[in-house]
Amino acid sequence: MDNKLQKTGQNSLMDNFVKTDDILNDMCGIIESSQKAAYQAVNTTLIQRNWLLGYRIAGQRP
Repeated sequence: MDNKLQKTGQNSLMDNFVKTDDILNDMCGIIESSQKAAYQAVNTTLIQRNWLLGYRIAGQRP
C-alpha cells in the first residue's frame, strides 16, 4: 500500500509533508507548518476585513 496521502485541492501542508524515520521531528514539522498556515489565513482575512471597512468608510460599495 502506498503511504502517500490523497490530494484534495491545493493544500500546501499535505503537499509538503515528507515522512521520515524520525516521528518526533515529523510531528514538530507538522505542527509548525500548520501554525504558519493558520497565521497566514488569519492575516489574509484581517487584510480583507480592513480593506472592506476602509472601502465602506469611503462611501463606496464593493
